[in-house]
Amino acid sequence: MTLAVCVRCGESKVGAFTPCARCKLDPAAHGTDRELQAKSLFLTDRFLPGGELEAIGRKLRAGEPVAYDAARLAELTEELKTQKLPIVSKTPAGCSVIGWGLMGGLVLLVVGLLWVWRVRGG
Repeated sequence: MTLAVCVRCGESKVGAFTPCARCKLDPAAHGTDRELQAKSLFLTDRFLPGGELEAIGRKLRAGEPVAYDAARLAELTEELKTQKLPIVSKTPAGCSVIGWGLMGGLVLLVVGLLWVWRVRGG
């Protein structure tokens, strides 16, 4: 699990490319904005220790500018140009619940039919 900070508002989130719950910025939706994606990736616990990440989040929430390591940002931008971004599922959670519920019901039906078949001497 990667802890991250939104590059726009400083809100904490899980994953560099997940949409921000507070300001709704979605780095993955901006498929060609590699600099935004590089900044989003840089503001994670993969590149910054927890205390430094929290401090940057506070600065962004206060509206203060954040200085990025230009060399590291350029390196990340180049890496992102050659990689596909992770696919973030847009499927509502309810669809997953219904799908698994139907699958469970089907399994119970099959087990029940096998039990009836066995009890009747099949």
